[in-house]
Amino acid sequence: MFGPIVDAIKGEFADKAQSILGLEEAQVEPTLKCVSDSLVDTVKKQVFGGKLNDVIGLLTGATPADANNPLMTELSSGLVNSLSTQMGMGASQAQQITDFSVPFAIEKITKKFIASGNTADLDGFASFIGIDKNILKSVSGGIGGFFGNMFGR
Repeated sequence: MFGPIVDAIKGEFADKAQSILGLEEAQVEPTLKCVSDSLVDTVKKQVFGGKLNDVIGLLTGATPADANNPLMTELSSGLVNSLSTQMGMGASQAQQITDFSVPFAIEKITKKFIASGNTADLDGFASFIGIDKNILKSVSGGIGGFFGNMFGR
């Protein structure tokens, strides 16, 4: 479902991870997996938590991807935690990778979204990630929203 998000960051990440972050070649693939898994998990949590419009705004470029965007903060803190716990990185290295990876990923996703020609709304975003908009909308209210939509509320 979130394949376009992962695919958007794969290409350039390996080269930049080595040149900018100083990762060794053997570290690139596991770091990329951790980065993409963390970003997708955070996006899913936000969608299930009722913040679908925030996700759509950020990933379509309709809202700025800066420090004032609460979703950027969520993505960053989730990634620092993942890099620390799953990869065993120290706080400094995890923060350095996060400071590079989150803006890099959002930029790549936004560019890929714009190139897709989809509209920056529920319909366009659902088409971009390959899921029915009604399913996406029903889960966006969290469990309560899901059951409420199931029972016509």
